[in-house]
Amino acid sequence: MPLLKTGPRRMLAGMIVTITTGFLAAPPAQADLPDEQYHDVIVHLLSNVMPPQLDALHKATSSLASDMPEFCKKPNQNGLDEMRKGFHAAMDRWQEVQPWRMGPMMAEGRDQLIEYWPDKHGTAARQFRLLLRNKPPLYTNPAKIGEASAALQGFPALEEVLFNPKLADEIVAADKDGAYLCQYGMAISANLEKLTGELVAEWPAFADAMMNAGPDSMDYPTAKFAATDLYRALHEGMLIIISQKLARPLGEGPDDANAKRAESWRSERSLRNISHNLKSLFAIYDGKLNGAGESGKGMVALIGADSLLDKSFRLNWQQIRDASDALPDSMVQVLAKPDGYEKIQDLENQVAYGVMLVENDIGGHTELGGGFNALDGD
Repeated sequence: MPLLKTGPRRMLAGMIVTITTGFLAAPPAQADLPDEQYHDVIVHLLSNVMPPQLDALHKATSSLASDMPEFCKKPNQNGLDEMRKGFHAAMDRWQEVQPWRMGPMMAEGRDQLIEYWPDKHGTAARQFRLLLRNKPPLYTNPAKIGEASAALQGFPALEEVLFNPKLADEIVAADKDGAYLCQYGMAISANLEKLTGELVAEWPAFADAMMNAGPDSMDYPTAKFAATDLYRALHEGMLIIISQKLARPLGEGPDDANAKRAESWRSERSLRNISHNLKSLFAIYDGKLNGAGESGKGMVALIGADSLLDKSFRLNWQQIRDASDALPDSMVQVLAKPDGYEKIQDLENQVAYGVMLVENDIGGHTELGGGFNALDGD
């Protein structure tokens, strides 16, 4: 999907480029970087920054898994509200892990098992209707649900159970359908705890392979080669925000916009997801996330912390954050306002400009840019 599909959006991006061309032209050419510099960045990000985020995600999903059975013993509205808070806490952590698309995250399609999205063909909705009609016991068995369709075993499925008003009413009513739904929610929560536990368990071996890049490694012959995964995570993470999380609900224009095409629209946190994505993506560049790691030791170490290029990137990233922070959590809420489309479009354009900085400046000066990304042809 093109980044800036409509004329006005292209025009705005072009204006941004024109205004800042002189600033961007300033950084001098970068000499070849020694492999040790890439190694230091890899060690810092993979061993200091990421493990605490995975631990936090696993802790949040474990809380969901332990709280859900207690709620289902005697469901009521207060208990449902608490489960929704637990869902939001876990989703916040997941959205900070989601952009690190590498290693255990992608193994065996784990990222899709945790969150089957985007669902371009409405697979989850169709399967969910069949599930409610037939109530197969597989989906209430925590030990078996992992064998089921990915569309029915992760965060979107739990969101449907907890935030669909009709289903939530049935759970609180504790009738036959409600009891099945609650047991289904228990199985989803337990499966999320299992999947995130696998992330925690498998990350150290993956990180070791990255940190020990060299001629003896089948996967990573050099540290620079390994560091490409980090650059790609930053680059693709921003492209996903534009093409899947913003452009898709915005559609071809205001008349075509549909907030229900956005991620997590039912729990009214589509834009909150993006805020947490941005926080995590900046950590790949900067080197610090939620108190873990150290500022200046991420990819910025390859271009020089406090350099002109670093200052330029941070300034423009702050503009992205400002555009994001100015919006509420819910895209449904924003698009319902007369100027809502333009506000989301502004965020889209800010992120698109950030992509250009990553491609032209960060990619060029770290020698990690260019080439294929997993979203090519999407």
